[in-house]
Amino acid sequence: MSMKPRLFGTKKPDGPDLGRIQRTLQQSVTPIASRTDHQNMTRAERAKVYREVVVAYDSGYRRKAIVLDYSAQGVRLRFPTNESLPPTVHLLARAVGLEGPARVVWQHGSEAGLALQV
Repeated sequence: MSMKPRLFGTKKPDGPDLGRIQRTLQQSVTPIASRTDHQNMTRAERAKVYREVVVAYDSGYRRKAIVLDYSAQGVRLRFPTNESLPPTVHLLARAVGLEGPARVVWQHGSEAGLALQV
């Protein structure tokens, strides 16, 4: 019986890659305040709500979302799906009195943080 060549490369070793695990652990224990990309600023008080809003892309594509909390500087949104957002969007959140261009600061799964651009 001859073996056919593997379609997706070679078989992985049975044991875990300890070097990769160690590197991941070292990266994950770095406190956020000591990272160079973090600005050590206090965040404005945010009002907690649950209102439907629309986020529009430059292409004209629109997505509905829910505002979880907001301040005059930004909002935290939850989308029904995990689609990636472009770096900038237009926020239409009249239900909470916010509207205009916004920069996507972070996105984790279906939630995202947007900073309003002035």
